[in-house]
Amino acid sequence: MSHDVRHVPWAYRLEGAPSLPLVGEQHPLRREFARWLAWASAAAIALGLAAFGLWTWWSQREPEAAPVAREIKIVRYTDLGVPPSIARPSAPQINVAQEVARLAAPPPAIAVPEPVADERATTETIATVSEMAEALAPVDLSDLGTGTGVGDSLVVDIDVDTSPAPDEFIAVDEEPQRISIDPPVYPDVARQAEIEGTVIVRVLVSKDGRAKDVIVIDGPVPLREAADRCARTSTWRPAIVDGKPIEVWVMMPVTFKLRN
Repeated sequence: MSHDVRHVPWAYRLEGAPSLPLVGEQHPLRREFARWLAWASAAAIALGLAAFGLWTWWSQREPEAAPVAREIKIVRYTDLGVPPSIARPSAPQINVAQEVARLAAPPPAIAVPEPVADERATTETIATVSEMAEALAPVDLSDLGTGTGVGDSLVVDIDVDTSPAPDEFIAVDEEPQRISIDPPVYPDVARQAEIEGTVIVRVLVSKDGRAKDVIVIDGPVPLREAADRCARTSTWRPAIVDGKPIEVWVMMPVTFKLRN
């Protein structure tokens, strides 16, 4: 076999080639191509597997903790108090003489009763209930108003508000009964707007049957003031407990309806 100047020994081999030029699958370049293609395919597969494994590890790793947001509070200088003094506080002065005297003083002695003669001992008895009643004479107020001067009489004026709370429940023997009430006055604004409805009010019925106080509970706003004035004109037979009238709260509707 003669040497061919076109042959590159490190590129492909010519061993086993009977004659040149060769064609088909027996050509040395085709054999080298198949060998390098196999190596390239293996290298590509290996790199692909390595890249896939790296991506899997990166996607499954724990995410980094998000930074904690710091709360920023803006304070005006006028809201700040007086700054502390930069001077170092001085330690309190200790009176050495007093401390030494206090530590050297003997502890207080515990009192011990001393026996005395029988004639010097006093016997104390406890008064009975009857003796205490005789010693404490009852106070008689009958003479307080017999004086002739301005300062000789005693006047006690006690003003106690016994009205119950609006939500307080009171058990009664007889419920209050309404006797009379003035018809409600329809407000002009509500009449022009053709507003109808019922206003619920709570009335405090006094002992003499008057409407002592009124609280509007619910209803159209333009009609509430007129309902309040109407409820204050009502008269009642008061509630009875043990034969005596008492103050109680009652619920009452005030209805406003336009007529054609």
